[in-house]
Amino acid sequence: EKKEEKKEGEEGDAEAAGAEDERVEGDIFTVEDICDVGNGEPLFAHFGMEDWALLALRYELFLLVHAFKKDVDDQDIPGVLEQHLAFYYNKYYNKQLNPKYFGVASNAELVELVKDTVTIPSESQVLSSELSDDADAVDIFVKLTEESRRERQRRIDAGDETAKLKFSPMALQQPATAKVTVSAAGAGASPAGAVAAGLRPGSWQARPQATFPRGPMAAARWPAAQAYASRQPFAQKWR
Repeated sequence: EKKEEKKEGEEGDAEAAGAEDERVEGDIFTVEDICDVGNGEPLFAHFGMEDWALLALRYELFLLVHAFKKDVDDQDIPGVLEQHLAFYYNKYYNKQLNPKYFGVASNAELVELVKDTVTIPSESQVLSSELSDDADAVDIFVKLTEESRRERQRRIDAGDETAKLKFSPMALQQPATAKVTVSAAGAGASPAGAVAAGLRPGSWQARPQATFPRGPMAAARWPAAQAYASRQPFAQKWR
């Protein structure tokens, strides 16, 4: 009788735990304070290194999509082409975007890891996002990361070894330190990491020539001397 009572008690605990998990799962996107979902526990309490890396990637690529559009301000240039993603990521964040750090081989596979935030449609090959640029908090990126983490954990618990992530610590790399050169007269400074600091040169001599694949943009290329507006007002909103 004691064994039966113990078994029933364990089953009851399991059912209660399952119900709690289901309740929390349903509440991810209705959480008001990601730093306290109950009893002082943050929504990101179970994040590992991989989750923090994916959170940062979501946020950075989202900002890249919208900041690039505002900087270029040209309807004939819809966004960053997949083949130029690493180039512009480096221009904006002053660090390298290497898919191998995230255990994948290409930019397309890298973006697939955060497809709930950004995508690269096969038709246009342009980095895109369905998230609006008028969001007023970064909470959504934490919630998307937690949802992805739980789904990945369910797959692992079910025996799916392919769900495990194999990231390099470099996936959480920090931007290179900007080097500042001050003139003898003290007239000003010229930071090597100006883009990461929110500044924009008048023109980028090193930018690749982008040829778009279809429609009226088939022959569209970068203007010879496009003066880029500062992205500081937009970027400042997210800091």
